[in-house]
Amino acid sequence: MPDTLARGRSDDLPAAIGAAFTEAEITGWLGARDRLRGAGYGRSVPLAFERSSALLAPRVGADATAALAGIVSSCAIRVSPRAAERLCTVAEVVSRKFEARDFASWSGMMRRLVTQAPESVDLLLGNMERLISRLSQEALEDWVATGHRSAGGDAGKRAAYFALRTEEALRSLEHATGDQSFYDCERRLRAYLTAISGSSPPLRAAPPAGQGGAVRRASFAGGVVLVPPSFPGYRGEAEPLFRAALAHISAHLRFTPRRFEIGQLKPLQMAVVSLIEDARVEQLAAQDMPGLQRLWKGFHVARPGGLPTAPSLFARLSRALIDPDFADEDGWVTKGRRMFFEARHRWDDPGLSREIGNLLGNDLGQLRVQFNAKDYVVQPAYRDDNLGLWALDEPSPDEAQTLEVKVDLVKLRRSEPAPTPTTHPPRQDASQSEKIEKRAAVSEDREEGRMIATYPEYDYAIGRDRPNWTMLREYRPAPGDARFWENLRQEQGPLLSRVSGLIRSAQIGRARREKRQAEGEVLDLDACIEAATALRAGEFPDHRIYERQAPPTRDLAVSLLLDISQSTAEGAEDAGRSILALERDAAAVLAHAMNEMGDPFAINAFSSVGREDVRFVPIKSFAAPLDDRAGAALSGLRPGYSTRLGAALRHAGQELAQVPRHRRLLLLITDGEPSDIDCPDPEYLLHDARRAVRSLAAIGIDVFCVGLGSHNKEQQSAIFGRSGFVQVERLAALPDKLVSLYFRLTR
Repeated sequence: MPDTLARGRSDDLPAAIGAAFTEAEITGWLGARDRLRGAGYGRSVPLAFERSSALLAPRVGADATAALAGIVSSCAIRVSPRAAERLCTVAEVVSRKFEARDFASWSGMMRRLVTQAPESVDLLLGNMERLISRLSQEALEDWVATGHRSAGGDAGKRAAYFALRTEEALRSLEHATGDQSFYDCERRLRAYLTAISGSSPPLRAAPPAGQGGAVRRASFAGGVVLVPPSFPGYRGEAEPLFRAALAHISAHLRFTPRRFEIGQLKPLQMAVVSLIEDARVEQLAAQDMPGLQRLWKGFHVARPGGLPTAPSLFARLSRALIDPDFADEDGWVTKGRRMFFEARHRWDDPGLSREIGNLLGNDLGQLRVQFNAKDYVVQPAYRDDNLGLWALDEPSPDEAQTLEVKVDLVKLRRSEPAPTPTTHPPRQDASQSEKIEKRAAVSEDREEGRMIATYPEYDYAIGRDRPNWTMLREYRPAPGDARFWENLRQEQGPLLSRVSGLIRSAQIGRARREKRQAEGEVLDLDACIEAATALRAGEFPDHRIYERQAPPTRDLAVSLLLDISQSTAEGAEDAGRSILALERDAAAVLAHAMNEMGDPFAINAFSSVGREDVRFVPIKSFAAPLDDRAGAALSGLRPGYSTRLGAALRHAGQELAQVPRHRRLLLLITDGEPSDIDCPDPEYLLHDARRAVRSLAAIGIDVFCVGLGSHNKEQQSAIFGRSGFVQVERLAALPDKLVSLYFRLTR
């Protein structure tokens, strides 16, 4: 017997520990247990640890079992003894799901969570069984990391996320599973619903059911359409199923003019009435759009025969009412089909559904068919939960619409940063902490932007892109000065004249070699070889054996991207003007140069208010002329908000990639490092911006940064590389420096 046991410390040692551990491992485990016993948590926490250890030891090994004691102790201190007990219980469940290596990773994740987000530990443990049933350990860690990242240091947001009470938590969960979800095709589904219904009813992802449970069917009430983020148990491409569900609800909104009164109906009768109503509205909708019947019919997979349970009979009758080729000899199914089609002349009357449903429901009652309303799920999967058909205690359509508007307003207001004071301190280093403390001033332009794209964002903590993480919205520029160009000529006249002279004398572009010429400076090697071959063959050679250098041609497109975050409102010490005013003048002078050179170019500005509102302001597109409208838009730029650089670079780069030119240059002017109100980690957006620059380089787009001021050199070097940026410390010289830089970059 080991010495450890001989000392009398084995009186309450779990048998599984003694059988699975070596003497040294038993000693370590006993020490961990004794520390828990002496920590003052009472008996419940050590007992929970001992009970879990007996089950964990054979599965995950000694080290992981003993390490759990430290996590349990930390959880009891930072969270609560109750949470520590729950952690022990959940660890048993996790050990049955994951291998030993994955369990060790899970333990490390829980240790970090206890330290970084103690308010969320108990909430996450409450949902852990549901999460591990759908996610691998790696996907679970990504989902947890997403919660930290999306909360931006806000403990309340973290708690709501880990409790699965936010749309972001559900969206991230669906992404982590790898299955297609509502969020992956949301924009297409909204357009489809508008097209199929002729209107635009509010479309939302359904919030989780009680206790964080999954919503299994679509629903509608008060004109608001709710769809589950995904359809649990469904295998196959999800988007056709979402389309079928929206088309079905659209049929109800059109052909079910009022809700049914429940009266004396029993749940079984209500289910049958709802089934007949589903079939009725689908037949009416298919008369106008026959393709819908083909869409819906593909989801009816019930087969004849089998046990005559209520769900089975309902699924078979549903198929019999839409599929004329379906044959089922069951008397109840046959009767339901006959009654429905014999009354086809009354399909436009909703009362028909109640009449047929009452009769068929009574028949099932006579047959003593059992029906459990609590567990019943409508089949097939595209049909709604039928709650919208009945006059339950729900808000009226007007109330529901008002509620939607209020919810949207609350979300919008919460996403807006607090206004900053109108007075600003002298300009200092625009560091990450300063920008977060200032937040961002609320712009005078309260117009809601139009969402035009979503982009991934790179999370260096997990080493992967988060898909569809940022939402880019387009905002119109504020009204500006219609006499902008005239004022610019007065202020920058000498510089504009010098630029025009440089353009006339400069040879800028890509040199061309013209081969097979009758005369030239050098021999064309290919032509000489062919001429020599012809001579040896006794043929007369081609006399065009020279090549020459032709004048350079322009084969360049430029996208100019301006940072208009709140820090650009500050004054430049050497110029007596704001940084944004200098950016504006420099962009205008450069635009003048590019316009005279004939290079296609675009000008855009950006700022951000969190990842869901990356604000993109178009000034001039590639196809638009450089006219008074572009000048007014440029002069109408206003500073505000933060600098989420990666998303802006990706969008500007995507537009630039569509321009058919040999060389494409994305030129950024910024006064600071990447930052945003929901990113307390200063490294996060820096790594993402570097990832965006490298991604654009991979598709042939050069990104060059003009940094304003003497700060942030290290950050800009990390993002753009040592040769990918230039620092302009004397801001008054920015217009001149920018044009010179353009000539140098485009040679």
